Amino acid sequence: MLTGCMLLSLRLYQLRGRLRKQRQELAAALEENRELASRDPLTGLLNRRHMLELLHLEQRRCLRGVRTMLLAQLDIDHFKSINDTYGHGVGDLALQTFADRVRENIRSSDVFSRWGGEEFVLLLSDTYVEGAMLTLQRVREAVQNAVIDGGPVSLKMTVSIGLAAHIAGESIEVTLDRADKALYCAKRAGRNQVVLGTRTQSNETLSPAGERL
Repeated sequence: MLTGCMLLSLRLYQLRGRLRKQRQELAAALEENRELASRDPLTGLLNRRHMLELLHLEQRRCLRGVRTMLLAQLDIDHFKSINDTYGHGVGDLALQTFADRVRENIRSSDVFSRWGGEEFVLLLSDTYVEGAMLTLQRVREAVQNAVIDGGPVSLKMTVSIGLAAHIAGESIEVTLDRADKALYCAKRAGRNQVVLGTRTQSNETLSPAGERL
C-alpha cells in the first residue's frame, strides 16, 4: 500500500508538472499571437490599430495632466518611384532600413509605428517642442545618409516630417490632422524637411517655419 501511495504521488507530481508546462506554453503562444497582431510584419513596428489604442491611452493621461505628448507624421519622399524603378523587393528593403534608422535616433520611451504604406507616426511623450524638433532633425539626417543594404548603391532616401503638439482636451484625430497638414507643407516646400504645426493649422497651410501661408 505504501508503495502504491508513493507511485500515485509520483504520478500526480508528474501530471502537475506537465500541466504547468502546458499552461506556460499556452501563455507564451498567446503572447506571441498578441505581439504578432500588434506589429507590422515587414518592419516590426507597431501597426496602426495598436498605435491608435496607445494614442488614446496617452490622450487620457494628458487630460489628467500626467503626460505631455507630441505627434509626428513621417513620409518617405518619392517612395512610389523607388518601387517603380527598383521593384517592390528593394522597396521593402528601403522600408526596413528607414524603420531601423528612425529607431536608432529616437528615445527608448518614444513609440514609432507604421501607419500605412510609406507613412509612419511617432509618439514623443514628456518632451518639449524644441527637443522634439532636434530629435526629428536627427532622424531626417540619419535617413538622408542611410545606406540600403542589398539595394542599389545609388539609391538614397529622404523623409518629410510634420510635428504637432497635442492640446489637452482635443481629439487624437485633430492632433494627427495638424501633423498631417504640417507634413503636407514640408512636401510642398521641397521635401526632406521638418515642419511644426500650430493650433490654427486645421484650416490653414503652414510654411516650413510654421508660419501661415
